Amino acid sequence: MEMASYLGEISLGDDSQIQVAERASPSLIKMVQDGNLLTTKAAFKALKKISSHHPNSKVLVEAGIVEVMTEELFTRKIYNEQMNSKKEAAAILANVLESGLDLESIQVNLRGHTIASDYIVYNIIYLLKKSTPDELNINLIRALLCLTKSQEVSATIVSVVKETEASYNLMELINNANEELGVSAVKLLIKLSPYIGHSLVERLCETRGQPESLIQSPTETTRITEKQAVSANFLANLPHKSLTLNLALLNKNLVPAVLEIIIQMQRNGVRTSRYANYYFEGLVGILVRFTATLYDHQVLLLARNNNFTSLFTELLTKTSSDEVQMLSAIGLENLSTQSICLSKPPKVKKPNYIKWSFLSKCGSSVSSKHKSTPLCPVHRGACSSQDTFCLLDANAVERLLACLDHENVEVVRAALSAICTLLDDNVDLEKSVNILNGLNTIQFVLNAVREHKHEDLLQKSFWAIERFLMQGGERSVSDISQDGSLYAALVSAFHRGDGSTRQMAENILGYLNKMPNSSTNYAT
Repeated sequence: MEMASYLGEISLGDDSQIQVAERASPSLIKMVQDGNLLTTKAAFKALKKISSHHPNSKVLVEAGIVEVMTEELFTRKIYNEQMNSKKEAAAILANVLESGLDLESIQVNLRGHTIASDYIVYNIIYLLKKSTPDELNINLIRALLCLTKSQEVSATIVSVVKETEASYNLMELINNANEELGVSAVKLLIKLSPYIGHSLVERLCETRGQPESLIQSPTETTRITEKQAVSANFLANLPHKSLTLNLALLNKNLVPAVLEIIIQMQRNGVRTSRYANYYFEGLVGILVRFTATLYDHQVLLLARNNNFTSLFTELLTKTSSDEVQMLSAIGLENLSTQSICLSKPPKVKKPNYIKWSFLSKCGSSVSSKHKSTPLCPVHRGACSSQDTFCLLDANAVERLLACLDHENVEVVRAALSAICTLLDDNVDLEKSVNILNGLNTIQFVLNAVREHKHEDLLQKSFWAIERFLMQGGERSVSDISQDGSLYAALVSAFHRGDGSTRQMAENILGYLNKMPNSSTNYAT
């Protein structure tokens, strides 16, 4: 017992840590199983310390620590308040899982269950309750976060959380007085949101004090906490098309607070806190979610009144974060898709006859005001960045084109998608292509094809190139046909791409009169 207590307190170097794990683990594990209260407590403390050094995990697993810890958690019925063995067992189990060992190779009992089995997932989630001690809940969530790294186990976790009250428990844990527990709960919810986002929205909006408590203004940008950062990102990651959540955020008047924090952080810089960049990304993501539900009149007014187009255009270049650039481009794409519907020719009212006669005698033209109103060449109506979200009026195209040279394919994809809204069937394609040609757009697109080989980005690039060939004239044909790397990408897609990519590649090769032999095996 004294030796175990000593091992639980002293600081050891890496080599000593491994030696201790190899020599002492079997005895310490036996002490957990067979010792009295004091001996067991000392053994748990030592094992907790040893397991926190990740290189020790393989030795501990081979010594049988996982089987013993899962038995403590799920099987042992005798519970001692002074010892709280479940809390210690969960901490040790989480330490082992965080080391990155193969989950399927870790046995938990003689019945063949592994740590990745449904048996483990169900039991961990069953233990996760509001009434459970905070430290136990924290360690259980740590274990679940490790298990989400496996797609198969993630599916089980998602299924169990959706079918049980676990999602309600997690929502209630968000505002727990223990901040570490709140952060852990939100991190797990972020992991689950891509799979059951709409269910989580329902749970969130049904929880008292939510979603407003997830947005808290820091007293200073240098004091941004991890809780504030993960909370903002949780809201940003929930389904953007959820009008329920968007209206809840709008009706709670939370958007002015988000905008104020963004402006403040831009002014003071976002590198003043450990969590500042992550927090800033979450705030921008919250604004972007509104651009997915512009069909709602309240949301449309929100985007107009706060000039979202100019805001996202500015964020494209005034940030060092790839995530913020990608989100800003997504926001501009969503806004720009509405431009063709919102851009209307100015209404010309038939003038009053008496007023018209008087103005005519004075040499004035009644319709001169309307004749002088400039129309957007692309959207064919009266456009502005604020009211119709026009990318041309916002001078956003140049900044989006600059993003096509980005190393991050996600940023390139988002920027190209935003530009492609100006090549839509409903716009004046000929004039749009002429304007984009003046900005050397096709060279930016060709460069993106040269640098990135991702299937969905190639599809988007081929689609844009085909539009230029349709309306761009000899200049576009010349620029495109002379690019050797494009030809290689087209032939490769023609032979090996999916149906959609293959068809677009075939169309472009046909335009260029460079259709290859279908039997040619061409390697890029």
